Amino acid sequence: MRKNGTTGVAVIAIMLLAAGSLSADDVFKKTQFTLRAGYGLFQANGDDGDYTPGVNDFPVTPAYSVPVPGIGLAFFTSRSFAVGLNVGYALSGKVDLRDPSDGETVRADTPTSLLAVLSLCRFFPLSRQMELVVSVGGGGEYRMADETEYMSNAGSKIVIAAPEKPFSPLAAAGIGVQYWISSSFALAFECQGVYIFRDPAQVLLSPSLALVLKF
Repeated sequence: MRKNGTTGVAVIAIMLLAAGSLSADDVFKKTQFTLRAGYGLFQANGDDGDYTPGVNDFPVTPAYSVPVPGIGLAFFTSRSFAVGLNVGYALSGKVDLRDPSDGETVRADTPTSLLAVLSLCRFFPLSRQMELVVSVGGGGEYRMADETEYMSNAGSKIVIAAPEKPFSPLAAAGIGVQYWISSSFALAFECQGVYIFRDPAQVLLSPSLALVLKF
């Protein structure tokens, strides 16, 4: 009889512990921190028709790609909706600029840039551990570059001016999948499209892998 009583107490204790564990996992966590390793695919911009001698000798910037590490912070108003701020740092890359009047080319560095996006995020559960994330938002890009001298393929000294307007507004939309390893930790794959309102406008696609911490 005593053995049966002990067994019953043990079963009840295990059930209570399990219930407490499930309850803890189910606690609504309002803050999410994200650490990203991304890649920026900057599309070509400009047109040969924009050529102006002595003012815009290299009117087209070819497509290029650079690493874009970043961080993000999101605050949940419900289990399926959050407001997030994401900041990325696009490193410098190399492009071959061409003068359309005579074919002269110069290999130049692209500016590093800081991109900040404030987004509205919607989360759609796909399974107990996986969810789809869709976001839309806006923000700004700040390009960091000084006036720089280069030597062209024809042996000419070429001066590339610093951006006339380093700050530009942007619009962004993204989609991704988060896989939750625990109630607080997930791995994510995301892809964001960005339209930067420069003159000429710039389109950026940025896929990334991320570590997500929720608390």
